[in-house]
Amino acid sequence: MGQAGVTHAPCFQGRPELTPTAIMAGRLLAQRLSGRTSDLMDYDNVPTTVFTPLEYGCVGLSEEAAVARHGEEHVEVYHAFYKPLEFTVPQRDASQCYIKMVCLREPPQLVLGLHFLGPNAGEVIQGFALGIKCGASYPQVMRTVGIHPTCAEEVAKLRITKRSGLDPTVTGC
Repeated sequence: MGQAGVTHAPCFQGRPELTPTAIMAGRLLAQRLSGRTSDLMDYDNVPTTVFTPLEYGCVGLSEEAAVARHGEEHVEVYHAFYKPLEFTVPQRDASQCYIKMVCLREPPQLVLGLHFLGPNAGEVIQGFALGIKCGASYPQVMRTVGIHPTCAEEVAKLRITKRSGLDPTVTGC
């Protein structure tokens, strides 16, 4: 994934072509047709994961989409390279694991997107998808206590911005 960006799930008319998305859209259609609801499918912030040996998961806007929508001066990107605990014993290269949180720069710094490359990315993204859908802000995520030792806790430790130019490699607590 690197720091530039990622291609997301295939889309049709701007809608992700994912089985869970189709199931939800079909369920909502059936409920509308039967008169039980008027709810429409919300195609924003649909989480997805690529199940490769090192998983990639994302939800929300990419950095590029956020900049296009809000302008570079209004977007803050927090990022980190980290070493998962399970990489310690086999001494695997940690420079492959990367997290990027895309936020609005102005308070309350709403989280616009989260991108996660590392073990269990699908599980991590699933948990954060609800927060993003509910309007979570960067300060709220930073006040979340991470479960140790998990990969997901690395999200709550994101402090380095791309704008700062500082090294985003995690070195400790």
